[in-house]
Amino acid sequence: MKSFKGWQQIAATMLMQAASSGSIFISYSVIAGPLQQSFAPSRTLLMMAITAVLIGSGVLSPLLGRTMERVSLKRLMIVGASSLGLGFIALSQSQSMPQVLLVYLIAMSLSSVLCGPIAGSALLARWFNKRRGLAMSLSAAGAAVGGLIAPPLLQFLIEQFSWRTALFGYGLGLLALLIPMLTLLIIDRPEQVSQFPDGADSAPEQNAQQTAQPGLGFYLGDRNFWLIAIILGLLFASSMGITANLLQYVAEQGMDAASGAVLLSIFAGANFVGKLGSGVAADKFNPRALLAGIIIVFGSAVLCFAQLPIYGVFVAASALLGVSQGAIVPLWSVMMARFYGPDRVGSSMGMMSLLLTPFNLVAAPAFGYVFDSTGSYVNAYMTCAALMLLGLALVSLIRESK
Repeated sequence: MKSFKGWQQIAATMLMQAASSGSIFISYSVIAGPLQQSFAPSRTLLMMAITAVLIGSGVLSPLLGRTMERVSLKRLMIVGASSLGLGFIALSQSQSMPQVLLVYLIAMSLSSVLCGPIAGSALLARWFNKRRGLAMSLSAAGAAVGGLIAPPLLQFLIEQFSWRTALFGYGLGLLALLIPMLTLLIIDRPEQVSQFPDGADSAPEQNAQQTAQPGLGFYLGDRNFWLIAIILGLLFASSMGITANLLQYVAEQGMDAASGAVLLSIFAGANFVGKLGSGVAADKFNPRALLAGIIIVFGSAVLCFAQLPIYGVFVAASALLGVSQGAIVPLWSVMMARFYGPDRVGSSMGMMSLLLTPFNLVAAPAFGYVFDSTGSYVNAYMTCAALMLLGLALVSLIRESK
């Protein structure tokens, strides 16, 4: 009897997301130091690299999400892995900050979509039905693992060699690791190897919603789609604004930078737990109820930060914030499969990513604006708490078709 190949799809997408997220986003602070020394850009220009990725991936997500329904996911993922490795090689040869921004806008944006949660979720939705949440959670946890491995590895390479040599070697390593791994492990659909989702003996029944082939206009005309997008936008934006300014807020409360760094570590660890737990819970409970629970936990953590400036409370709030934020992406994947069918996960998540882009872009600057205007971050935290109440109200409006 053949072993179920779905588990190797989880392993492949987990490693893929670890390499992509860990290298592009979480490791940028490591790369930013040498870039600052070499090109002496302003801090605003230096941070524009991440903005470039967010803009590029926001534009590419709906286009590539739709493409995932028509073109082999295996081929697309190999393109994304190649773009990631070649992007680091291109970075090693860059001669100015505008060239760096161009690499992040093109190569890193392409990789963040084709090697990120959209592509991974699109693949796993085909391989899992009853255990879809578990599969999504394990895959999404790869991003947290990448955050633990990639930054110290890059820092070690930069300290041992010049930053150009380090990035060049890192890019070659990504190519050598990811392309053979994806070639050997990724299988587009279980029927290609005479298997069925979850390793079942027969194909699951498909309802009319799952077999329909809606275009992008369908999503934009669907009320649930907009409700979920706004709710996720509020959660993602609030989380990004809080974490990007957490060290500054800790300082405002009279705590040192080392204490703030510990809070970020607690957030990262709890984030990993949240990624593992939410998808598993989504297999057993109603996703709308879980989404409401995430909002309540997140809002409670925000209120603790705003109203109880005690370090012990901040530790607990960081854990709650990390768990709730980590739970968002796996639950998002499960909800898209539940509402639009497993074959529509790529297109639905891709289109929604475009709607989420404005939320992500304004989050961190909005926190800074509140501080510049009032001399404190407290009002920004209280605004986030109020937005969670709005999110809860919107959850109650989501309807599932029978």
